[in-house]
Amino acid sequence: MENKITISTGKEFVVKEVKYKEMVANASEDKEQSAKFLLTSSTGMTDEEYENLSMKDGISIQKLVNQVNGLGEDFLQQTPPNTQ
Repeated sequence: MENKITISTGKEFVVKEVKYKEMVANASEDKEQSAKFLLTSSTGMTDEEYENLSMKDGISIQKLVNQVNGLGEDFLQQTPPNTQ
């Protein structure tokens, strides 16, 4: 599954599913790192594009990324389970 999104700058991104193996290999309790990995892996976005992303565009892309990858809207708000 994939979808396209155009942000306010006119830049278009193709949002694709991330492979489960990649997500597990890059899992982190650091929400910022997890969000960045998921967003950049799904869209092919560069680090520079990520750093310059507006809040409005970031939220729009994140919602589509979550949808394409079968994640709930609250994906990054969830507390990771205690594994100890």
